[in-house]
Amino acid sequence: MKEIIESGLRWIDVEHPSKAEIDKLDKEFPSFHPLTLEDTLSPIQRPKVDVFEDHLFVVLHFPLYERKSRRITSSELDIFVGKDFVVTLHDGRIKQLVDLFEDTLDQKTLRSEIFSKGAGYLLYSILNRILDSTFPILYKIDVDLDIIEDKIFEGENLSKLIEEVSLQRRSVLNYRKIISPQRPVMLQLHDRLPDIGIKVMGVYYNDLIDHIEKIWQTLEEQKEVVDGLHDSIVALVNTLTNEVVRVLTVITVVFLPLTLIASVFGMNVQLPFADEPLGLEVIIGAMLVILVTMVFVFRKLKWL
Repeated sequence: MKEIIESGLRWIDVEHPSKAEIDKLDKEFPSFHPLTLEDTLSPIQRPKVDVFEDHLFVVLHFPLYERKSRRITSSELDIFVGKDFVVTLHDGRIKQLVDLFEDTLDQKTLRSEIFSKGAGYLLYSILNRILDSTFPILYKIDVDLDIIEDKIFEGENLSKLIEEVSLQRRSVLNYRKIISPQRPVMLQLHDRLPDIGIKVMGVYYNDLIDHIEKIWQTLEEQKEVVDGLHDSIVALVNTLTNEVVRVLTVITVVFLPLTLIASVFGMNVQLPFADEPLGLEVIIGAMLVILVTMVFVFRKLKWL
């Protein structure tokens, strides 16, 4: 548990909260409800804003990109905010929050800047820094989708492209699942801060709402692009499959009469040309004529 005090405002940051640290918070802040303190120890809570007499309890989730697994996962941030304090609890994976706390602790100018305007501005600074850090994940998805689109029209291996599109679709869907419930929470946060005596900071919190809406709009566009790329690849696969089936069908039709002739003259009965010295050559010649004729006709019909 770390703490910064400036201008009568406290910022307490707790990484990987333990039962002992929660008990300590309970003693320092008697107004914190036991159930909300218990919620901070639960691995996953839904995003929400709980309003109490002198503080808000806020639960938010933010997307994180795991390079090794190429997955987008979420990290939970629990916040208690009152007129003269902000308490953040998290698992330490939100790097921008950790960096902001360390920078604020080390840099007096930054500390004075974000603490001098009260708890509302401090909370805005924290959320703004974290939300800004989520945009590079969106930009990476955009770049990956552009690369996939180019590869589709360059004739890259379709099996590999299907795998890539599936990965991007999973990323977009996971991102949407994380961001979707945050949208009403940001609106509630904007409306509920005055309820605990924190002055309205409409410009700043409208900026946070704009950030969330921009992220959501971008995700909507990316979902359409992913679906379009998936449909394009499926159409190409179907086209190639149909092409192969068509060629195989033509080959089957071409050899069908030849197979019939060979089968007939292979029967153990008396047949025309059986006693002719050049009977075999005549039959083979006839088969070749039929073969060439059928190939010529199919090429005329553009089936080959």
